[in-house]
Amino acid sequence: MLEQAGLRWCVQPGGERLIASDRIDWSALRDGPGLARIKRNGHRDVWRLRLDDGEYFIKRYRLDTLAARLKAIWRGPVAGLEWNAGHYAAEHGIAAVWPIAFGWRASGSGRGASILVTRAVPGAQPLCDYWMAVRDDRPRALAIVAQVARLIARAHQCGFHHRDMHAGNIIVQTEQCPQPAPLFVDLHAVTIGRSVEPREIIANLAQLNQWFRRHATRTQRLRFLRAYLAARDEFAQAGAPARNWTIDPRELLSVLDAAARRHANRLWSKRDRRSMRTGRYFSRIRPAPGWRGHVLLQSKHARAGSRASQLVFDRAEWKRWLSDPTAWADPDGTQLLKDSHSALVCRTELPTQPPLPVICKRPLPRSLWKRFLYAVGPSRNLRAWRRANMLLNRDLPAAQPLAVAEHWWGRLLRVDSLLITEVVEDAVDLETFLVQRVTRLAHREKRDVLLLLTDALAELVRDLADRGFVHRDFKAANVLVRYDPARHRRPELILIDMDGIRHRDRPAADAVDRAVVRLQVSLSTCPALTRTDRLRFLRRLMIATRRSVRDWKAEFRRLAALAEAKLTIKESRRQWKLARYGRE
Repeated sequence: MLEQAGLRWCVQPGGERLIASDRIDWSALRDGPGLARIKRNGHRDVWRLRLDDGEYFIKRYRLDTLAARLKAIWRGPVAGLEWNAGHYAAEHGIAAVWPIAFGWRASGSGRGASILVTRAVPGAQPLCDYWMAVRDDRPRALAIVAQVARLIARAHQCGFHHRDMHAGNIIVQTEQCPQPAPLFVDLHAVTIGRSVEPREIIANLAQLNQWFRRHATRTQRLRFLRAYLAARDEFAQAGAPARNWTIDPRELLSVLDAAARRHANRLWSKRDRRSMRTGRYFSRIRPAPGWRGHVLLQSKHARAGSRASQLVFDRAEWKRWLSDPTAWADPDGTQLLKDSHSALVCRTELPTQPPLPVICKRPLPRSLWKRFLYAVGPSRNLRAWRRANMLLNRDLPAAQPLAVAEHWWGRLLRVDSLLITEVVEDAVDLETFLVQRVTRLAHREKRDVLLLLTDALAELVRDLADRGFVHRDFKAANVLVRYDPARHRRPELILIDMDGIRHRDRPAADAVDRAVVRLQVSLSTCPALTRTDRLRFLRRLMIATRRSVRDWKAEFRRLAALAEAKLTIKESRRQWKLARYGRE
């Protein structure tokens, strides 16, 4: 125990010189020679320290909120939790980062604030980055799957419960060891010294699965579970502290699937709320008198083919760009794409470097009832903003929304709003793709592309329903197709015009029928599709949604009847628009 810069320190042998060094002001850490801040979030800052004898990481836990101060009073300094967890891991043979110093302020206004110092692991990288590099290399992928499974099994058997176990909180050491070795990091959310219950194991594995379900095959994830169960048996027979957990692999898959869904829904709901708040990824703005809105600052996950998701925007820039919101949908200054009885749609550019092509949509409520609905409830564009972000949070393809603005008068919404989304480059709508691209192909190539497109459409309809989305306007014009045989294995589908989407808290039973009927109606006169193509799509969809294909004839007739009724309603609606507005 020693005191330095008003802090009390617990230091491992050999760490005294580092803590006593005059190169670091522990009371006010800031960037300087050899010291650089690499991360900052709501409760801590992380610095990388480079010295002659190696690299170190310094975490400073702040107490900026009342909740943080109360927690510090109850459980002690947060860095102390990491210190204890690191030592517990070392005592029980669990691979984890090794803390060399822990300091805390025991009195004054900063009581409970704490600092943890750890030595950097040579050649280490997050498991998520390492996996992306090796997942297509079967031997290396299988090796790291087995090692991560053993690491987690050992931790669970020894009463080491990492409550924030995601792919970023496991690192892989690739230097100074015979083979890549995984280790735990960020140990402040670790519970130690008590048995890890089955429900906690399930929740832990489901949390880890959240990232890997997008970046690993089902076979690779099943191999991980088998390796995990085998490692638990091995450690139990070798006399591990905790008793073994016996569970049938099929039962484990079932309960793990349910837990993974619950965890995903909680995580998605948390991310959904971000789009309506000011934070790291989004911001509220008031760009002009009477106008309020939300803008994108940066995407959490950049996506291939979406330049907007790879850019970082500034709130001040958005306020300047949107200082005259209606100019973005002015047909005289933009390229008019659609002028219907219900909306204006224009194409223009954001003044980034280089300019970013965008689509601007401005609804036009033409009836008194519509004006009343828009005045008392969220606008169509705000609903579309929220739904588009919800789709992206759930890994469903959608055009990136960039900004939404509404015109208000006091607490009442004026009937005016604006939505800005990115332009999906190198893409055409589904019907145009079928008519202009597919029909020109040779017979064999046409068949192959249609099979790939059928699979992609069936999976999109299934995923929308599984994640609780009901798309009431799933027509060909609202589904864009991006396909380059040289770059894409299969056609890539992107959804646009999301104000016709609704979301439920559970899988939507009627969502599949609604989407299929609306799609069939929109493609009813498409010359590129034959009856055989439609039947093939139905069979693929039934397989994707886990329905028996033995009843495909009755299912085809039922959907055809629904489509016929929908066509009748559509024609009646068209005639009404012509009579009322003189256009569709």
